Amino acid sequence: MKRLELELSQLPQPSPASPPIRGFDVSKNIRLVPPFSEKEVDMYFTHFERVATTLNWPRDMWPLLLQCVFTGKAQEVFSALSMDQAKQYDVVRDSILHAYELVPEAYRQKFRNARKLEQRTFVEFAREKERLFDRWCTAQNVQTRDDLRQLILLEDFKNCLPEAVAVYLNEQEVQNLDKAAVLADRFVLTHKRVSSSGWVSHQNKTPS
Repeated sequence: MKRLELELSQLPQPSPASPPIRGFDVSKNIRLVPPFSEKEVDMYFTHFERVATTLNWPRDMWPLLLQCVFTGKAQEVFSALSMDQAKQYDVVRDSILHAYELVPEAYRQKFRNARKLEQRTFVEFAREKERLFDRWCTAQNVQTRDDLRQLILLEDFKNCLPEAVAVYLNEQEVQNLDKAAVLADRFVLTHKRVSSSGWVSHQNKTPS
């Protein structure tokens, strides 16, 4: 709370002729912030954004509201951000998602590895697969048909590579097939220990 009060005191004060910042009362709206759950971090931010948008909360106030409900690792990550970073919602969200390893590759694996549980209906399972696919696409910033084309081509390409090369491409966060191919060739040239037998290491396997 002390950090919240400090950040609020540092916000630009409106001139006497100007109205309060959109009439937003932080202390009044804190109680409306959804409780944070470490078990569903990705879903939490989707839920929070929906609530914040519905209630017309100013986006620059979102980090101030969120820090009041963060717990565990999320609280630690937020505390480690600089004052400037802590005021940027996208930075806060992405930093926390990364801390929980909810990066594009993690979303891809969740989508590919999702299986129907006995107690769930096929309709529920289909919706879960759809949700995971959407999260994967969002994490990869897929917005056009070509973006989706690159996503599928790149995944299949990496599944045909030696594991070491595929891991390297994931670390480089490559989103374009042509660039991935160039980097893969460069990796092999600089890592002579990648044997020819490695080229089948990811083949004939279910994507994971």
